[in-house]
Amino acid sequence: MLPNNLEDWPTVGVERRSVTGAARRGRVVLTMAALGVLGGLLGVVAYQWIVRVDASIGPSPRSVATSPGDVAPAELVVTDLFGNRAESQNWSGYAATAGGYTAVSATWTIPDLVPQSAPGTDADWIGIGGVHSGDLIQAGTLRTVLGSGDARQEAWVELLPHGPVTVPLAVNPGDSVAVAISQQGPETWLVVITNATSGRAYQATQHYASSLSSVEWVAEAPSSGRGRALPLDDFGTVRFTAASAVRDDQLLTIAESGAQAITMITPTGLHLVEPSNLGADGSSFSLTRTRTPSPPPRRRQ
Repeated sequence: MLPNNLEDWPTVGVERRSVTGAARRGRVVLTMAALGVLGGLLGVVAYQWIVRVDASIGPSPRSVATSPGDVAPAELVVTDLFGNRAESQNWSGYAATAGGYTAVSATWTIPDLVPQSAPGTDADWIGIGGVHSGDLIQAGTLRTVLGSGDARQEAWVELLPHGPVTVPLAVNPGDSVAVAISQQGPETWLVVITNATSGRAYQATQHYASSLSSVEWVAEAPSSGRGRALPLDDFGTVRFTAASAVRDDQLLTIAESGAQAITMITPTGLHLVEPSNLGADGSSFSLTRTRTPSPPPRRRQ
């Protein structure tokens, strides 16, 4: 650390001699100028070092936008998944964790926009992985309510920790959308999203290493690129039908998979989205948005 006073500079090996006041002042001025130059150089070097360190650290995978439109579904965080009540601050739906899942599918209808819905967003999707693991391959639809009755819908695919990809398939309120994810070979997956209303479809082969550890049918309050859960819009009710999974080469309904219902709650424990019981076919259920106001943007817990 540089000394705080010029008199603190070391004087070893320096001959002390009398000087006139003018000479002394001149020496002080020159020394100050030298310090100014030295300080400037040190400042530049320090700044460049900080920039390099900051760039080398970069954002963590969780700080990168992980959802369509700069928001995204992410790893499930629930309390007591197989206890009396499974709750999450960002997911609602059904999830099973026996492992060995190689396919998942479901159909749902994009709800009409609820009049006077506050600005917010919601995502409906199916996926494999993510409950007790950091890997998750998922696909679904997203709606963003911008206010004044204005909203946008899109279909997307995401392979964590990478960000989402909006796919070239138009979806609108009232459209029936079928989504299927199936393993075709080691680390090879086929993703198909079909808009049954328009008759158009999107499909792509994805390469991804999955733990196959869990399977989900979910509505989510997405999060921003900085990990903040965004306000959930008032989507009313969305119904999943024809939901199934493949485990150890056996086709299973949600009921046969042993999946657990998950309720979305606020940080204070109030219900935001409630799942219904499974239908008689074991492969259908509804998710209903309650009247509880969505909490303001917050960092996901």
